[in-house]
Amino acid sequence: MKKAILIVSFGTTYPDTRQKNIAAITRQVRALYPDAVVEEAVSSTIVRNAMKKREHIEAKSPTEALESMKKQGVTHVAVFPTHVIDGIENHRLKEAAKKYAGAFEQIAVADALLAKPQDYEDVAKALWESLKEEVGDFPLILMGHGTEHAADASYAMMEQPLRAYSKHEIYIATVEGSITIEDVIARMKSGLQSRQNGKVLLIPFMLVAGDHANNDMACRTGSSRMRIPLPENYRRRDTGRNV
Repeated sequence: MKKAILIVSFGTTYPDTRQKNIAAITRQVRALYPDAVVEEAVSSTIVRNAMKKREHIEAKSPTEALESMKKQGVTHVAVFPTHVIDGIENHRLKEAAKKYAGAFEQIAVADALLAKPQDYEDVAKALWESLKEEVGDFPLILMGHGTEHAADASYAMMEQPLRAYSKHEIYIATVEGSITIEDVIARMKSGLQSRQNGKVLLIPFMLVAGDHANNDMACRTGSSRMRIPLPENYRRRDTGRNV
């Protein structure tokens, strides 16, 4: 028996945040399972091509990584996606794994972060406990990626248990999904009279603080697709971190 773990992420073109997040997960998995073959895969073709062009890194696709494990004589594979929701990328990953079902004695694919009802409760508790000291009295906006897939509804579903557990003013918006930052700002304006601190804490709800966090959220380039028009008398406070 030869076991392997495949860690799959969308990937990022930002090397620093890749090391702090994706590579950090890989290091932890290798430490926990020293006898297993542990490999990474990047599901985004655009990101893989950018890594090759800019950094001369030949990142594997999920299919290429599974083929590599097959050639190494791996018999049992655990596929570990780092996707927040069970959207397009995660479904593509599961389809790739199905095609290799006959190549191994066993291949199992873990769920995305938000897959079952209990996941939302668990994530709400973990998120708030890790953020509450930093958040303080500020309203909190978590920015997710968003998707045209039906799984985009997961973001609205996540907001409810977060508010219930934290007893705090928390919103979730997305860069590319149905809940826009404008939607959140409109909701904030409706309750503006109850707030006094004049600041909003904005944190990415993504695995890595990559292109969306640096350009769309922080608006550090003139081509940003998402400007954040906070209500009058409010100031944005970017933390520079992700969750």
